[in-house]
Amino acid sequence: MNSRFFLKGDLSLGELHDIFELDVSEDRLQAKLKQHQSFPEDLDVNQLKLFLEECGITYGLLEETVQRIIAEKVELPVVVAKGKSSVPGKDAYILSIFDQVTTKLDDGDKNDQEDVNLRKVLEIPSVSAGTIVGKKISATKEQSGMTVYGEEIPAKPGRDLKLRAGKNTRIASDETEIIATVDGQVSIEPKVIHVFPVYEVNGDLDLKVGNVDFIGNVNIRGSVPSGFEIKAKGDIRVHGTVESAKLYSDGSIFIQQGVVAQGNGRIEAKGDVQAGFLNQANIVAGGNVNVSKSILHSEVDAKGCVICKQGRGNIVGGMVSSGKGMEVNEVGNQMNTPTTLFLGISQHFVASEKKYKKELNEAQADLQKLGLLLKRLVDKEKNSSLTPKEKVMKLRIRNSLVETHNLLNRAKDQLIDLHDLFENQEEATIRVYKMVYPNADLHFGKYRRKITSPHEHVVFRMERSEIKFESL
Repeated sequence: MNSRFFLKGDLSLGELHDIFELDVSEDRLQAKLKQHQSFPEDLDVNQLKLFLEECGITYGLLEETVQRIIAEKVELPVVVAKGKSSVPGKDAYILSIFDQVTTKLDDGDKNDQEDVNLRKVLEIPSVSAGTIVGKKISATKEQSGMTVYGEEIPAKPGRDLKLRAGKNTRIASDETEIIATVDGQVSIEPKVIHVFPVYEVNGDLDLKVGNVDFIGNVNIRGSVPSGFEIKAKGDIRVHGTVESAKLYSDGSIFIQQGVVAQGNGRIEAKGDVQAGFLNQANIVAGGNVNVSKSILHSEVDAKGCVICKQGRGNIVGGMVSSGKGMEVNEVGNQMNTPTTLFLGISQHFVASEKKYKKELNEAQADLQKLGLLLKRLVDKEKNSSLTPKEKVMKLRIRNSLVETHNLLNRAKDQLIDLHDLFENQEEATIRVYKMVYPNADLHFGKYRRKITSPHEHVVFRMERSEIKFESL
């Protein structure tokens, strides 16, 4: 008698299929046993395990649960097997001096939580030449998972990071630390750290100062009135408010009070934008947008996350777009003000992808040309001495090669980030910690969901081409 088809007491597996049903989750990480009719008193643990094996369960069997089923100490349906989720490796990243300073501030300053984040970034200390301004934290190893059917679930490995020297920084010989080469103030990008000189205005920006265009960090101790323009290669820090002015930064922008722009002006950063509040503002950020109190009737476009949950934490009116996800206390208001949220890739970042592809192709072509020119000069130098003009040219070519390599690496990094953003759109969520009111319009890519009734403590996500929500 074949034990695969017949059990003790002439109870066949076919009969057990009449008694039990196995429900396996879509991700195959959980198997639940259901019961259609009473099972015989002489059914034992081995018979039930053989039935589960016949159903394909080879991993994660909960032995104790199986015994409790036979002893009738647990009600069915019940989970009888659990798989193991895969754990992706964490990407390598740079721990900056700024991260270390703000961690210390977090430990020591627990009051006035709405303003603590902006206070610490506005007061970031200057560094001297030779200071370690960043350290590489290595990628972690991925861990594969396993379904209840014994199938391996591969995990995405953590991506390594090659440290690059920024403006006025160098890489240590062990390639794990970034060191300042001049005195200045740190400006942090996701994969590179710069040290810039600081241009400081001790008060409001006015006609005596005029517009600012500076190669380093800009620190405004007061406010920025309407009509003014600030451009900075580093970060821009404003201790007061920004009216309908234009601020452009190759780093990040921090505004302690907030923005009152009346729908005019523009604030654009390649890094993060952080502010106390936004009122009728126009914001574009290559990183995150973090607002302490409120985002009111504003247009916000962030490649990263939009976070508004420290104070009132509400988004009312306007259009807010995020590439990676949103966290907010309230969406809309009791007056049902139309409020539109976009999750996914905006046209702005599709255009960015085209731009960086063009930069990458141009840098590759330039490297090839420069390499040929340098080779000719080096070959000539082997046979005869170079003229003074040729020596200068050789030095310029080498400098151009270094600069072009930096441009190439920067374009590659940006394209990798955008690729990850496109790839992980379905993982992005909108988390609402308090209330989302009617007349809020949620867009996940080409899909849309109009909120017609209030919901509390919910998270919205895309699932099988449909925007669904569940309780937090």
